[in-house]
Parts: sequence; structure tokens; C-alpha cells
Amino acid sequence: MLRTILALAALLCSAATSAGSFNIAPIRIELPAARRAASIEVQNTGDAAAQLQVERFLWKRDNGGDDDLEATEAFVVTPPIFTLQPGQRQIVRVLMQVPPDPRREGTYRVVLQETPLGDPPPNTVATLLRISLPLFVTVPTAKAELAWRLVRDGGALQLEADNRGGAHAFISQVRTPEGAPLKVDGYLLPGEQRRWPIDSAPQRLQVTLRDGTESVVEVRPAP
Repeated sequence: MLRTILALAALLCSAATSAGSFNIAPIRIELPAARRAASIEVQNTGDAAAQLQVERFLWKRDNGGDDDLEATEAFVVTPPIFTLQPGQRQIVRVLMQVPPDPRREGTYRVVLQETPLGDPPPNTVATLLRISLPLFVTVPTAKAELAWRLVRDGGALQLEADNRGGAHAFISQVRTPEGAPLKVDGYLLPGEQRRWPIDSAPQRLQVTLRDGTESVVEVRPAP
């Protein structure tokens, strides 16, 4: 029995891992509502042929800040599935099918799912990549509007950000007035609230967004 276990462990340790490798541009798609169409370029930078399937989702967030993806027909992609030889490129076109909301940005995800293409070589474990790209359908009147406050959850102090605007924000960095960085970052979709645990209770914060916007914001105290 022990010899069998050792032989199996040796086999697993000696197995190589095979995974695709791709260059993708852009990695974030911002599509003005007036344009209705966008393109994604995918290049196979690996040394073997690869097959990709394109999936379409409406993008929301749950209360814990995790992605909540729902299959959608709001846009179409062509081609929906394709094979790339090493070095080959493919243009994937995205075309919106529904009219935009004039007051609120549309938030979606384009997912490139690698699918099996034949059997992997002997003693090789195939790893199939799943690449998720954000797609924003932007409207001129929609802007992010962030409000910050402190809350207590079971005695623990948390920093809450509430996006009351009609467009997303990407928080790059948050610092205290003394310059100490906080572990607060990521997307905040329209209408979304997110919370992060913190140790102290600052009255003001220095917030930097991905677009380079920097601001000093007031933080409402915890009740």
C-alpha cells in the first residue's frame, strides 16, 4: 500500500503543467454609448494551438464585494469561439444589442474561456485559462459619486464606501492624512457599497482613483 502511494505521489510530482499564454488588448473596455461597438485583439503567445470561447455576462456585485455574473444577451460577440495557432491573432468584435440607459453606465464582463483542444501530452496536466475583461458602456451624464463613512460590525470598525453615482469608480489608493496607506482598493460599481476592516477612525482620507483624480474626503463617524 505504501509503495502504491509513493508511486502515485512520484507520478503527480513529475507531471508537467500545460497552460495557454495570450496577449489581450485592451484589458478593460470602455465603450461610449454612441459608438455601440468595440474590438478586442487576442494573440496566442504560447507554443501550441489554443481554442477560446467567448462568454457574455451582466456584471453586478454581491454584498461581500464578489462578482455576481449573469448570462446576458445585451451584446453579441463575433466570433464566439475560435482557434489560434502559435503567434496567430484574432479580432473579437463586441456589438451592443440594447439601447443604453441615459443616466447609468452599463457594466458587463467579457470572459475568454480556454477550452480543450485534443488530449494533453503524456504526464501533463492541462490548465485551462479563464480571462475576465470588464466592459463599461459609458454615458456622458453618468459620474461616480463616492460617500465614505465608518461603521461597526460586531464591535469591529469598518470603512464603508457608497457609490451613489451612475458610473463606476476604480479606487487605486486610500491614505490617512498622515500618509499611511489603507488596504482599500478595487472597483466600486454604480449603486454598490463595499466595506473594508480598519484599525483606526480617520476623519479624512486621501483618495486616488485610476483616472488620476485625487481628493480629500470627509468620513462620517460611526454611530
